[in-house]
Amino acid sequence: MSKSAAFILKHVFKIELLIIYVAIINFGFSIYFKTYSNKKISELDSQMLKIQLEENSGNFNHDDLIEKLTYDYAPFTYFDQELKTELSEIIELLETNQSTIEPIITFQNNMHQTQNRLNLGYDTLLYCSLILIMIAVFLIVEKSFKNRIDLHRLKVMSEEQSKISRNLHDGVAQDLAALKLYLEKEDISKSKFYAQQAFNEVRYMIGTTHLNLNESFEEIVKKLAATLEANYNISTKVYIGSTKIQHLSENVQIELIRILQEALSNISRHANASNVEIRFVDGIDDFRFIIKDDGKGFSEEEVELKNKQSAKKHYGVSNIKERVELLGGTVNFISEGGTTIAITIKDSVR
Repeated sequence: MSKSAAFILKHVFKIELLIIYVAIINFGFSIYFKTYSNKKISELDSQMLKIQLEENSGNFNHDDLIEKLTYDYAPFTYFDQELKTELSEIIELLETNQSTIEPIITFQNNMHQTQNRLNLGYDTLLYCSLILIMIAVFLIVEKSFKNRIDLHRLKVMSEEQSKISRNLHDGVAQDLAALKLYLEKEDISKSKFYAQQAFNEVRYMIGTTHLNLNESFEEIVKKLAATLEANYNISTKVYIGSTKIQHLSENVQIELIRILQEALSNISRHANASNVEIRFVDGIDDFRFIIKDDGKGFSEEEVELKNKQSAKKHYGVSNIKERVELLGGTVNFISEGGTTIAITIKDSVR
């Protein structure tokens, strides 16, 4: 089978399209047979009425109707032995020119009951068609929603790659540039220092970009803290005093994790810290996320001034701000005996 044929089959025979095809066919057949059946019953009622009128007038010659009745009623009596027996009795009476008025009335009543059951069956099939259509619509909407989520994830991944490249430029590239400079000066001590810095930075970034987001939020945070300790020998403590964490949406959790990664990466490169505390606490109508270190601290004005004066840009602060804004929150950078990043997100659970 050619690729084009396989492509066509794959799209023509999608499950939701198959369901729609089945529903339409079922709907069409149900309408057709219900209409045909009701029309046929109406015609047969007219024939029976004609027989009764002729008997009342004294005309008992029904030879022309006997064969027609046998043929016309066959679809209705084939699966109903009682109706079949009643019809046979009526035909016998017609053949002997005897009165058939009472047997016909009984037979018609039973036929109408049978027709009501048939109509109920046809209506059930029609409802099944509607249910199938609803299922198909649900599948189409669900796939559309999943596609939108996938596109969003691709967009997020693209943004993450862009931010990773910024971090590489901001961290590793600078360390490697310093390494090259001190190698040229044959300063072995500083060359080793910057080589180790670059190595730690790359190893840390690899560790933080391969997180299993299917794990619990708390486990991911603890792993990030452990990765920082292992690579930079910075003592890290995690305090989780929040009950709202378990109810945060997946998107909010991912953004908080990325904010934490950004903050820890900045601390490892610039803060010269020995200790870091990570806190998650609940407010009355908000969620608070605090990252505190005992490093040298910084001011936002200082970062902005350096970015204006130097070709080497520092994107950490702006990245954190952007992510917090996406969550509809606020962030404060407090530089007192180190740096505290205080993030507040209003109505984060909702």
